[in-house]
Amino acid sequence: MKEFGKNLLFTIMVLIATGSAAQEGPRRQHPPREFNPEEFAARQTYALHRALQLDSIQFQAIMLMNYADAVTMQDSMKVRREHREKMRASGESLKRQQPSEEERKARMELEKQRREIKNRQMKQILNAEQYNKYLKLQEEYSERKRNRREGQGRMRREGRVPKF
Repeated sequence: MKEFGKNLLFTIMVLIATGSAAQEGPRRQHPPREFNPEEFAARQTYALHRALQLDSIQFQAIMLMNYADAVTMQDSMKVRREHREKMRASGESLKRQQPSEEERKARMELEKQRREIKNRQMKQILNAEQYNKYLKLQEEYSERKRNRREGQGRMRREGRVPKF
């Protein structure tokens, strides 16, 4: 009975907190977090280390590979940020613009090539068992990402999520 009371109290507190947060009005915008390639690479590498039990040589090789990917990602983020700033300066709408079909296909092809190169490198670094587990992890991640994306689309169609 005591536990029921604690659970009821916890539920009521959560409902009150949720209700008060919903009435706060517009949220303050936080300054954009600075992307740190070293931290990003370390997080990715440690996650793989936990999942695949990497030895020290594998760990170092994957850390270098992830760092190179992160630096490339940082460069592309910088280009997009500069493009947004240029649009703001010219007074253009910052509404999310859909890329043209050619741009979309080019991005998809570039991402596919990047994944293939990374998979080839991982195959050289990891043993057969680790590599198979790595591919399984990648598949699970892709599935979660796809489900999240589909869920957001469904919620928007149902009017439960505002469009930005």
